[in-house]
Amino acid sequence: MTEDRASRIALRFHEDRDRLLAEAHARPSTPLPSPTLATRIAALSGDDGPQIDWAHMVSLCRRLGAPEPSPGARWCVLDAGSWRLRWERHTEVSTWTFYRPIAEDVVPPLNETALDLAPRDWLAKLPGDVLVAAHIVLLRKNPPGMPVTSEEEIASEVADGAAQIYTDFRPGPDAFTRIRIVQPHADAALAGRIVQQMFEIETYRLMALLAFPLAGRVGAQLSRLESQAARAALQVSEDGGIEADRALLNRLANLAGEAQALSGQTSFRFSAARAYYGLVQERIQQLRERRLEGRPTIGEFMERRLAPAMRTCAAVAERLQDAIEHISTTSQLLNTRVDVAAEVTNANLLASMERRARLQLRLQQTVEGLSVAAISYYALGLLGYVFKAASDVFPKFDTGLATGIAAPFVVLFVWWALEQMRARIVAEENQPPR
Repeated sequence: MTEDRASRIALRFHEDRDRLLAEAHARPSTPLPSPTLATRIAALSGDDGPQIDWAHMVSLCRRLGAPEPSPGARWCVLDAGSWRLRWERHTEVSTWTFYRPIAEDVVPPLNETALDLAPRDWLAKLPGDVLVAAHIVLLRKNPPGMPVTSEEEIASEVADGAAQIYTDFRPGPDAFTRIRIVQPHADAALAGRIVQQMFEIETYRLMALLAFPLAGRVGAQLSRLESQAARAALQVSEDGGIEADRALLNRLANLAGEAQALSGQTSFRFSAARAYYGLVQERIQQLRERRLEGRPTIGEFMERRLAPAMRTCAAVAERLQDAIEHISTTSQLLNTRVDVAAEVTNANLLASMERRARLQLRLQQTVEGLSVAAISYYALGLLGYVFKAASDVFPKFDTGLATGIAAPFVVLFVWWALEQMRARIVAEENQPPR
């Protein structure tokens, strides 16, 4: 009753809830009977890989009359009767894992693999470039006289002694690496987990190593950038003038652009390498290895062969970030010096402008004084005509005396009028714009 009532509650679920729940069960291990042959191929099929890989899987399903993956699916299991195929699309790579059970107490020939029953023409058209190619043979017991794969063969007991693993992680004549797993007591679920862990170790190992050649190529470019940045830092200590500083700033800007471009080209690959290396270490821990026959374990092999390459990649990534910070710091110091020099230049320019303004003011005041004199002179000349006309009417009127008496009043009036006009102009200039 309670369950029925709860099932009728109208809840609004997050749009990604189903996808998040399914992610925990997206890549379960496949239970495997002993003995079984298994093969994994992982191919980098580019940006359009998901659609291309899906179409390739659909073509095989149609060819064998098997159910097709739905559009947009990122994994599919095909059961062809005597063999099975599991296709999975990961972030960068698609994995094609083939399983083929074999008869009890039958030791398969070394050249027999899980791929033998798959269509050859379809295999030849797998999308992308193959990075991982590995065969696994799962047996109940180690066949007598089984040859050692090489002097560097790895052997270890895993899962608390429930199985033994033998490999050298080297490609054979067909370019596939080979791994032999011996499980004396049949446990299909455990066998499936061990096989999946070994395939993932091989896949993630090579995916992590994709960054190693890139680190070598970037290292040479990085050395050149570091050398040029060091020379630029030495030049900052020399004061070559503002023009030389600006030219040096342009060089540093170019170096910063190159360093940022290198960072953009490598950041994803180096970050992915760290993630893949972490997955390799995690899968090795899940195996719970013990040394077997005095040979190195998988963990020891990875520590000796994979870890140095990962440390190289990490060192190059750290050097690149240090170079970016070094160039940025040098640019900031130089830019500060250029700004200070510019401020000094601006201060000198303002002082020069102030001196010119004061000189212009003095000249203006001189001109204003001359203007008062000139206007007063002409005004007195006009008054002279008035006084002359008055002397004609009044014979006793003294023109010269009148002009002399009027002169200071005319000068003061002209000065007062010009001052009023200048004050009005200044007041209009100081008013805020409407």
